[in-house]
Amino acid sequence: MTMAQWNPLHDLVSLQDRMNRLFEDASQRRASEAEKSDEVEGADWYPAADVYENDGEYTVVGPLPGINRATLDISVDDNRLTIRGERAGQDTTRHRGECPRGKFLRPFSVPAAIDQNDIRADYKDGVLQVHLPKRPERKSQRVEIKVS
Repeated sequence: MTMAQWNPLHDLVSLQDRMNRLFEDASQRRASEAEKSDEVEGADWYPAADVYENDGEYTVVGPLPGINRATLDISVDDNRLTIRGERAGQDTTRHRGECPRGKFLRPFSVPAAIDQNDIRADYKDGVLQVHLPKRPERKSQRVEIKVS
C-alpha cells in the first residue's frame, strides 16, 4: 500500500483560487448594487434607527439632532422607505468632530401590508418618527361550492 505524498504547494494554490473567486464574487455584487443605487455612494453618513411594531403600525425612530426640518426628504417607492437629509456644518473651526456632517441616506424595506397612503412623520426634539400603518387584514372567507 502506497501513501500519496502531501503537496503543500497544491493546497496553497487551491486556497488562492478559492480566495480569488470569493473576491471576484464580492466585487461583482458590489458593482451590481452600485448600479442599482448610485445615491448610496453620494451619502456621507447613515443615521442609526430603531424599528418598532405594534398591532396597528410599524414605527421607524431615528435620532437626528441638528437637522433642519426643511432638508428632510421621506419617500416610499416600491416597498422601500427612504429617509434623506443633510446636516450642515458650522462656519467655525471644529476642534473635535464626533457628529457626522453632510448628506445622509437611510433606506428601509417596507412590508407589502403597509397602507402607503397613510404614512406620516413627526420630527420633534431632534427625533424623527415615521409611522407606517398596517392595512387591515382581509379575513379569509369560506365559500362552499356545490358540485352538480
